[in-house]
Amino acid sequence: MAGTRHPNAYVDYYILDLAARENIADERLAAEKEAIAALWQLFEEEQLSLVTSVDEMELDFVIHMNNGGLCVTDTFQITDNIDTFEKWPESDRADTDHWRTIVDLYDRLEIISGHDDMVGEHAHPRLYQHVASVMRSGPKAPADHSGPFGGYDQETAILRDCAAALHTAYDIKVWADMKHIQYDLNWSVLKNILPHYDHHPDLKGPQGEACKRLLGLLNRVVNIGKKSCPRLPLQDSHIGFILDIVRKKYCQEQIDRHISHISHALLNGVDYHLTIDGELAEKFTERKVKLENILGEGRIRLEVVLPSELIKKLGS
Repeated sequence: MAGTRHPNAYVDYYILDLAARENIADERLAAEKEAIAALWQLFEEEQLSLVTSVDEMELDFVIHMNNGGLCVTDTFQITDNIDTFEKWPESDRADTDHWRTIVDLYDRLEIISGHDDMVGEHAHPRLYQHVASVMRSGPKAPADHSGPFGGYDQETAILRDCAAALHTAYDIKVWADMKHIQYDLNWSVLKNILPHYDHHPDLKGPQGEACKRLLGLLNRVVNIGKKSCPRLPLQDSHIGFILDIVRKKYCQEQIDRHISHISHALLNGVDYHLTIDGELAEKFTERKVKLENILGEGRIRLEVVLPSELIKKLGS
């Protein structure tokens, strides 16, 4: 029928990350990747709109690329940040190629919402809080990034020791340089600290992903330290202050990121929110009625679905 609106689907970082991957070992994710490709084809044929929030997606870039050791200093120049990181001899070309593909896919999406739309006067000024109250299970707890480095507590201890040792790698001139990220110096500090915790410093071996994540967090510690403390060494009390900032901004729980994206999708009357997290889709479906009651405006159109489920819905 002429004038009929075609459906739209909200895309977050996890969808782009999967779409950009070349090899998928998990059979379930391989099926979802195929479904994403099919949805993208519908998007290119103008049978489906793929939309996102610019601010939430850019924060995702910062957090997830940080986990790969990259320090995104300007979300308007992410490609430049990737180029700079790639010049560092220890950087992983597979990572930088992957990030470029993600950014390229993001640039094709339709932007429907930014942070300014979530503040001030609108239909539900506490929308995020309402969604969080429904989607959270129990009280908020610090993220426990389990893995080869023993989770949250040991990561923090390693970063604290690195911060205390920065004066061994930085002279006053380089410390005063606010423009450049000294990946080589930060990695040299981390390499010296990791053996104290019986961990081998290796960006490409079995512990590579964990080392990259710690390097990314240390990059942030250094950046905040440069801005807040003109001289080294950093004092213990100031290191605690810096680590608290880094943890709150760059170590957000996955559910927090999901809630932020879902809030933007609800605010803009989106039909479908794509996810590769089956538990998130089930949880939203189970608690949708409760959220409708809190918002008090009747039926919510939004469905949180796997890409494969959306393909089925659109084909029915």
